[in-house]
Amino acid sequence: MPQKVIVHVARDHGSKGSVVAEKLAEVLNCKVYDDTIIDDIAKEHDLDPEVLKNYDEKPRRSILYRLSQGGSSDLPEKMMQYMFEYFQRIADTEDRAVIVGRCAGEALENVDYNVNVFITAKTSFRIQNVMEAFDLSFDEARLRIDEVDKARQRFHETYSRSRWQTFENYDLIINTTDIGIDGAVKMILEYLELRFPDDPLADPYD
Repeated sequence: MPQKVIVHVARDHGSKGSVVAEKLAEVLNCKVYDDTIIDDIAKEHDLDPEVLKNYDEKPRRSILYRLSQGGSSDLPEKMMQYMFEYFQRIADTEDRAVIVGRCAGEALENVDYNVNVFITAKTSFRIQNVMEAFDLSFDEARLRIDEVDKARQRFHETYSRSRWQTFENYDLIINTTDIGIDGAVKMILEYLELRFPDDPLADPYD
């Protein structure tokens, strides 16, 4: 197991990707960066976290909308700059970390020990998860999945040079439908072992 690794977890809505990230961080004995990212950035730059949350994994909106919400016309761009700097600082100062979404893979594309994982699942499984998590009807859950995934895609493709679900962007793609959260975590750990094998013992007779 590598002593230094950053795992970026992108995910389809309802695939349990955030839960996979949490469990993985527990096993790696490190911090998971997800909902706290915006609060940390807001505190660091003396910004209103509630305003920043309007842009969290959402595509840019019109200037008039941003101004009506109390944000400046270039606030989303500044937020992404702060976010990319935040991710780089994590990579520079922490031995291990798990980051959920938010184009972290793009921000850390030149970090050799960064691993990009995409978590997905069958639509029926995702709908059931969203129905239970948000107390929605089948149709409401299906609509929510469509809206959230489209927003994440536009967000990614606004601030990244790659397309969101293009396979070549990810080191590992996992479907949680049949293997669940624990199975997904196990697959990631096995990948880390293969990609970052321990240094072989020196031959005492060499």
